[in-house]
Amino acid sequence: MKIFKSPVKKFFSQGCPLGEFLLKLTPLGPKELEDVALKGGVWIQRKGKGKILRIRLLKELVQPDDVIQVFYDPKVLKISHPKNIESVFDCAHYGVWIKPAGVVPQGSQASDHASLLRFVEKVKKKEVYLVHRLDRETTGLMLIAYNSKAAALLSDLFQKHKILKEYESIVSGELKVGLRETIRASLDDKEAITHYEVLASTSHESHLRLTIETGRLHQIRRHLDFIGHPIMGDPKYGKGNKNKEGLKLSAFRMSFVDPWTETAVTFELPDQWKLKFET
Repeated sequence: MKIFKSPVKKFFSQGCPLGEFLLKLTPLGPKELEDVALKGGVWIQRKGKGKILRIRLLKELVQPDDVIQVFYDPKVLKISHPKNIESVFDCAHYGVWIKPAGVVPQGSQASDHASLLRFVEKVKKKEVYLVHRLDRETTGLMLIAYNSKAAALLSDLFQKHKILKEYESIVSGELKVGLRETIRASLDDKEAITHYEVLASTSHESHLRLTIETGRLHQIRRHLDFIGHPIMGDPKYGKGNKNKEGLKLSAFRMSFVDPWTETAVTFELPDQWKLKFET
């Protein structure tokens, strides 16, 4: 990835369109610059102070004291836009969306065009807010807030462990059906707790349902590898568990008390999105 950064006043003493400035700042042509900007690789810090924000339109005016950054990664820009992403619930405050495996929840400095968040922004035609995360490889339900107040309320529920997320996975190796266990193994020097129940099993794979009390990086994936039953298709953790179908982990159910209606709600992946396990 190449990074270009400069105040506008390096090339212009007065305000100018962003596109004109970028032609001076980078070796990229007009079409390449338009692609980078629309896909989220151009950032602006107004007057060189405060929050750094994405700026997408080359015709937008920038001022001499504005600082512009361009993160250019051709490989990232070639990633396809996600298509036909579904929601299972939608209201004025938030939506519950299905994140397919392979789709990132949010973008990087170089791009956000292939993210779930950007997809929802385009559908809703406004800024939306990520409340929690899922690994790129994981399929599952994600809460997306539609305004900053909703984002704060829902984030607070997560921080107070008032949102129950249930996962399913298919792991390598045979486990006893009906077994319920808790994995307590620190990750990155922090407490990490995962509960699981064995739903079904064969001589070489087992189907688990899981909940977590903590949210460490790749917690479920690392914990299952730790006990010798890595998730099938995990590209990072485990041995003898690789496949061509991808990671067999999904966040399939979510339950909480809706802060606006004060009623208990539960959302679940439609059957066609759930893991299939054959005994």
